[in-house]
Amino acid sequence: MSRWLPRSLLKLSSCVALTVACSEPDASRPRPPPAPACARHDASVPTPAPNPFTVVRVDPGAPAPLQLAVQACAGLRNRALGGSVYVESDSHDAAWLTELGLVPSATVGPEEFLRSCVAAFPACVRYDYASQRPLLPNILTVAAALGAVPVDGSLNLTCGSTAFDAVAAFQSRNTPALATRYVFDEFAAQTTGLAMLNPGYDQQAADQANPSITRDMRPSLVDYVFSRKLFVVFLVNGCTSGNPERELLGSIVNAGRWPTPLSVFGYNNSWYVLGGYLHEAQTRCLDSRNMGAVASETSNLAFFSTRSPPITESHVVTQNEPEQVSYDPTHTYVAFVVGDGDNLDYIRTTRREWFRQRVAECLSGSAPCPPLTWTISAHLTQLAPDLLRWYYDQSHRTGHDYFTLPPSGHLYAYPSSLAEDAQDRFVTATEADACVLGVSGTVHWDWAGTWHTAEDHFLPKYARAGGPIRGVFPVNVPYLFPTFTWWPADRFFEVLTGADGGRLALFRPREWRGVNNDADRHFLSPRRMADEIAAYPRGTVTWVYLTSDGGLTLENSFLALSQLLPPHVQLVSTDTAARLALAAAPR
Repeated sequence: MSRWLPRSLLKLSSCVALTVACSEPDASRPRPPPAPACARHDASVPTPAPNPFTVVRVDPGAPAPLQLAVQACAGLRNRALGGSVYVESDSHDAAWLTELGLVPSATVGPEEFLRSCVAAFPACVRYDYASQRPLLPNILTVAAALGAVPVDGSLNLTCGSTAFDAVAAFQSRNTPALATRYVFDEFAAQTTGLAMLNPGYDQQAADQANPSITRDMRPSLVDYVFSRKLFVVFLVNGCTSGNPERELLGSIVNAGRWPTPLSVFGYNNSWYVLGGYLHEAQTRCLDSRNMGAVASETSNLAFFSTRSPPITESHVVTQNEPEQVSYDPTHTYVAFVVGDGDNLDYIRTTRREWFRQRVAECLSGSAPCPPLTWTISAHLTQLAPDLLRWYYDQSHRTGHDYFTLPPSGHLYAYPSSLAEDAQDRFVTATEADACVLGVSGTVHWDWAGTWHTAEDHFLPKYARAGGPIRGVFPVNVPYLFPTFTWWPADRFFEVLTGADGGRLALFRPREWRGVNNDADRHFLSPRRMADEIAAYPRGTVTWVYLTSDGGLTLENSFLALSQLLPPHVQLVSTDTAARLALAAAPR
């Protein structure tokens, strides 16, 4: 992520001039329906025992066609028998077996696994990896829809039949656009959702509109594509105004195949502009403004999503009891939030390591264990319930770790840019997520130029009497534009009031991304950050967002800083920060 020069933003002086919700209740407006209640989990209902499973060990340096076939077969196997195949290709995969106490019934190599797979799923999709790499998303879609194994000639696998010959079928449809249109027309009815997976384009190309294929396609998420029968697409110019690929992508998204706002799995890492992927959140890609991302380019989701039932009720996972803190105007209250929990590969890798480090630090007794909040994707309730339970279980070991929804609630999206009907569905989905996870806050991202709309129109939708969301914690993205510049310098939050009088606290953004440049407020050393916080006016309630893309780690930031703060600074969770802010604000 990089920083662009900010656009100049003008605050309209009167909310009467805007066709948006104002902060005060309006008796002429229809009141929203009551906030939805969560169905509470019935612990007396037994959970089925998981199936025995096989581990397939694959060298991460193995040829791409072999890795793609293994992941496809893992998806097909888990589709047929939930939680039956786990692919171990790096140390993180191995670590989760240990963390969850999972013991396989067998461990096999990739060649043996593929032979058994084609015996169980004898139909193949034949293709040529060397010449058809730009078309891999289309080839995988067809194979997933047909329940067939994608087989490149280099694999030397004998299949019972060829369900689809991609070399022949795409001979006259040999561009991503032509192949995508054909596959959508012929196979979309057999798919259940959309994924974007880069077949290997150069992400730093000088000409972003015409990148070359410079690397192998990563096998991440391919297992889930086959388990769920997702429609895979990667159109480099699918979000470029005036380009035919954008018209094609729009016709696919808006064909009515899948509900909107559409959850797009994988990752759109096209158009790397000034340090950030321009379309990664998906929301502003099309004029229909009805997409958001599930950053899910990771492994073994086919295994985890089918091994255990999805978590759809409250009190299956439970937060630690909130801190017993009453607002004191002589104190300063700060919530620190570990970011990037929307990215499921971070959840699989670095965030597990950070959480382990945090638990060890707290249980050692060598230093205090102040409250710390972690962003965590609500999609884990469906995609990896066992991983979600692990994180909550680890939080109970410290008693001082808490969770909040990541940007921007239900999806990585820019919600104020969504179409109005999609905004309402987005709010409903985020509220349901908050109920299931037992949280009352969400981190929020919006696009430059839409923060006024977010403040005045979108975010008050969460301010519902009895609603679950009580705190909104914004982050400046996709670039570090100054925002909320229209607030007084000493305002750290404001209270938004919804149409029915419900209230929530909206906080000023503050990000900490690294610790090596005291000249840049986003990269302060722990000492300088501690000095900044200590100088806040007494009575302040605020927060700090920690993200690792600038070299920040848990150890060199929060763990170091927490021992440098003066006594009047009290660290709290985000849920408590929201409660204290509402208590501090005059009605």
